[in-house]
Amino acid sequence: MGEGFDYTTSDVHDWEIEAIFDAIDTDTLIISQHAHNELSMDALTVDDVLDAIGNYDEVSKDLPGNPLRRAPGINFDTHRSTLTIRVKVGWRERYYVVITVMAN
Repeated sequence: MGEGFDYTTSDVHDWEIEAIFDAIDTDTLIISQHAHNELSMDALTVDDVLDAIGNYDEVSKDLPGNPLRRAPGINFDTHRSTLTIRVKVGWRERYYVVITVMAN
């Protein structure tokens, strides 16, 4: 498999979302240790992560070298009544990886 995302544009393509959904369906989506630590600090679960990806309200892409120095990848934002959960999914060689999770 080639690159996991099209980093020539900040537009999020359907095939990028579908590839992440496929990684969830085939149980190949990896959750990094950093993301696990963030889950614990925000009292979230892996199910919350999967729900945020599968039922997102907004999606955006951070490109490599962006001025905010964010890790490249796809951001899934889910808005709940008093909480927004953001899950960032990145690409590591052959796998989609949940890089970080935050709730605010």
